[in-house]
Amino acid sequence: MSESFDNLIRQYRDINALNAAIGLMSWDRQVLMPIGGAQARTAHIEILTRKVHELMTGDELARTLETVERTTEPGSVEALQAAALRREVNIESKLPAELVDRKARISSDSYEEWKVAKATNDFSRMIPYYEQLFEIAGETAGLLGYKDHVYDALIDLYEPGATYANASAMFEAIKSPIVGLVARIRQEGEPVDDSLLSGRWDKDRLRDTAEATIGAIGFKFDRGRLNIAPNAFCMNLSCDDVRMTTRASDHIKGILSSSLHEMGHALYEQNSPKKWDRTPLAGGVSLAVHESQSRLWENIVGRSKGFWKHFLPSFQTAFPSLAPYNSDGFYRALNKVSPEFIRVGADELTYNLHILVRFELEVEILTGQIQVKNLPDAWNAKYSAYLGITPPTDTLGCLQDVHWSRGSAGYFPTYTMGNLIGGQIWATLRNDLGDTDELMAKGEFGAILEWLSDKVYSKAQTRKPKELIADITGRPMEAADWLSYASAKFKEIYRLV
Repeated sequence: MSESFDNLIRQYRDINALNAAIGLMSWDRQVLMPIGGAQARTAHIEILTRKVHELMTGDELARTLETVERTTEPGSVEALQAAALRREVNIESKLPAELVDRKARISSDSYEEWKVAKATNDFSRMIPYYEQLFEIAGETAGLLGYKDHVYDALIDLYEPGATYANASAMFEAIKSPIVGLVARIRQEGEPVDDSLLSGRWDKDRLRDTAEATIGAIGFKFDRGRLNIAPNAFCMNLSCDDVRMTTRASDHIKGILSSSLHEMGHALYEQNSPKKWDRTPLAGGVSLAVHESQSRLWENIVGRSKGFWKHFLPSFQTAFPSLAPYNSDGFYRALNKVSPEFIRVGADELTYNLHILVRFELEVEILTGQIQVKNLPDAWNAKYSAYLGITPPTDTLGCLQDVHWSRGSAGYFPTYTMGNLIGGQIWATLRNDLGDTDELMAKGEFGAILEWLSDKVYSKAQTRKPKELIADITGRPMEAADWLSYASAKFKEIYRLV
C-alpha cells in the first residue's frame, strides 16, 4: 500500500473515532443517560458533529483523497476505499457547517421532546420541531441537487441510486396484491385464534428469552449486547462492538419482532470483514440492503414453521401459558393478519401499507401539499383508507415513530425495499441450501448465517447496492419473489384455495 493511502486511512480513522463517540453518546442517551443530561448531551453531539464535518470537508483530506484516486489501480481495494469515502465527502462538502450544526442541535432536542409528546399524546409539542426538520430536509435536498423530484436527493442518502420514481413504482407494484389478499383473508379465510398471545407478559423473562434466542441463532454476545430502550435500533462502534436495543414490550410478539429485527442488522455488522473495520468499506452497504437482513431474520426466518418447531419448547418452558399450542398452531397465531395501528407490531402482510402512509406523507410535506400542523388528520385519513382503521390517539398514530424527530426524511421506503430484497435473497438462498424449514427445525441456523455472510455480509461496501443485489440474485430489485412468498404463506395459513 502507498504512503498516501495509509495517510488517507489514518485521517479517516480520526473521523471514524468521532462518529463512534457520537454513536455511543446517542446509544447512552436512549439506554442509560439520566434525564437531566439532555441539554449537555445535545451540546456534546453538536460539537462533535461539527468536528466531523470540518474534517470531512477540510483541505488535508481533499488533497490526500485526490492523490489516492489519481494513483491507485481501478478496481483495487484502495480504489474501492477511496470511492466509498468520495461519496461521503461529496455529500458533506455540499452542506454548510451552519446547516449541519442546526440539524444536530434541533434533532437532539427534538428527540427529547418526542419522548414526552409520545408519552402524553401531545402532538402540538412536536410541530415546531417537525417544521424545522422538514425545512432542513428541503434545504438539504436543494444543496445536494436533484433532477426530477425533491425526494430523490433525500432517499439517495439512505439508498444510493434510489429515486422517488423507484419508490413510487415499488409501492404501485405491491399495493393492489396486498390489499386484494388482505380482503380475501377477511372475507374467506379460516379464522386464526391468537388469544393465547394477548395479555401482559413478564418483561424481564421476555427479554431473557429473546436474548437466549438470538444467541442460539448466532449473535455473539462477547462482541455485542442487547438493551431495552424507548425505540429499537442497532448501532456499531466496530464489528466487535455492536449494540442492539429492543422495545420495552410486555407482549411476546412485540419483543420477538423487535429483537429479531435488530439482530438482523447486528449480524450484518458483526460479520463485516475485520480487515476493513474502521475504514470506509466497513459494514452494510445501504439502508435497504440492511433492512433486507433485519426483515429477513424477523419475518422469513422468525415467523417460519421451522423456526417454531425448534424454539417453541423453550418458550413454553419460559411461559407455561403457551403449553396448549403445537408448533403449527403457534405459527398460525404469530402470523395472524389483522390491521394494527403500530408499524413495528404490524403483521408481515400489512406492514408495507404502514410504510406507504409515511412515504406519501413525507412527500406531501416536502412538496407543500400538507402542513406539519395538519399531519394528524392526514395520517388518520390514510390509515382509514389503506388499513380500514383510524388511530384513536396521536400516540398510536403520527407520534409512534422516532424517525421524523431526528430529521430522517427519505428513510421509510427502505423498509419496504428491504422486504423485497430480502424475498429475492431468500429465494436464492433456498435454491442453494434446499429445505430451510428442516434446517431451522433442527436448530441448524449456522448454514443460513454462513450463506448470508458469504453472499452479503462479507462484501461490506465493495459493491454498490444495485450491483450487490444483481450479483446475488441475478436481477435488480423487484416485487415478484416477495409477493410469491407472501401469497403462498398466507393462503396456506388461512386455507385459501
